[in-house]
Amino acid sequence: MKTAHWVLLLATPFLSSVCAAQARTVNVAIDTSKTGAPISKYLYGQFLEHIGNIVNEGVWSEMLEDRKFYYPVSSKAPDQPSAPAWRRRGPLRHWTPIGGDEFVTMDSDHRYTGDHTPQIQLDGKEPRGIEQPGLAVRKGRAYTGRIVLAGSPGAMVKVTLVWGREASDRQTVTIRVPGTAYQKFPLRFEAQGDNDDGRLEIAGTGAGAFHVGAVSLMPASNIEGFRAEVIAALKQLHSGVYRFPGGNFVSAYEWRYAIGDPDKRPPIYDPVWHAVQPNDVGTDEFLTLCRLLGVDPYITVNAGFGDAWSAAELVEYTNGAVTTPMGKWRAANGHPQPYHVKLWGI
Repeated sequence: MKTAHWVLLLATPFLSSVCAAQARTVNVAIDTSKTGAPISKYLYGQFLEHIGNIVNEGVWSEMLEDRKFYYPVSSKAPDQPSAPAWRRRGPLRHWTPIGGDEFVTMDSDHRYTGDHTPQIQLDGKEPRGIEQPGLAVRKGRAYTGRIVLAGSPGAMVKVTLVWGREASDRQTVTIRVPGTAYQKFPLRFEAQGDNDDGRLEIAGTGAGAFHVGAVSLMPASNIEGFRAEVIAALKQLHSGVYRFPGGNFVSAYEWRYAIGDPDKRPPIYDPVWHAVQPNDVGTDEFLTLCRLLGVDPYITVNAGFGDAWSAAELVEYTNGAVTTPMGKWRAANGHPQPYHVKLWGI
């Protein structure tokens, strides 16, 4: 009881002073003829991190999951890490065989990127291949992409976007496989119906076999690979700076895996957020995003599993002249001018 009395005695004068302060009238005068120093644009910014699929599905326009086949193609869903619903734009999707599991094998000897590439054996009769459902398509909208193929000369591959149950609810691009060397082929579709569970089919006929090295599908309205509606929303934030790529994620991030030909970048398993990363959004894509939004880039180097040598090479890749080894590599990747990134984090 003594403790309670002491608390009450101490609180009483405090409450009295608060009440007295609240009763006072405060007059404020604003002198508009005087100005202060401008507020730094770096006071407000954004943080872009590969937390699961937040970047791949939230900012980037790619519609397909596992487009470079980290997981084996099977009628059984792969053992993949579960992600909270707030990290994803839609349900987990995966590739399944067309015509039976026995016609699809994962080839490690003639792989395109990563550890393996699906090889589809043809029987000369029924179409054999792979498909992925769960694609949201809208009537009147165009979708573009590409597919990397190799296989027996003369094999015919049909890539089909399906948006309904009727035989007419589809559009097909037909490709004759030229040979065993991988080649890229463009894709373009225009949906004639709405469906939240559309699908992409890749099926071949003829003799022999064919490989699917990589495949991509995006809304044609994308802006240099980014979702147009997201770019419009982010512009309204008027941020001064964007930070990339992490966060926890950067501690296991190998920046070299995420530059160059996007289809050749290997998909890797991220041990920090327990998710597969296709490495489609890397340093060059981040700097493209900063240019589109008119913000300054702030790049964090890997001080977890990384080292000072790799960090220095990343600085040279972004800022070095084309006469430097990394600057020459950047130019070969289609970006001859240095980015002049000034803000760095460790």
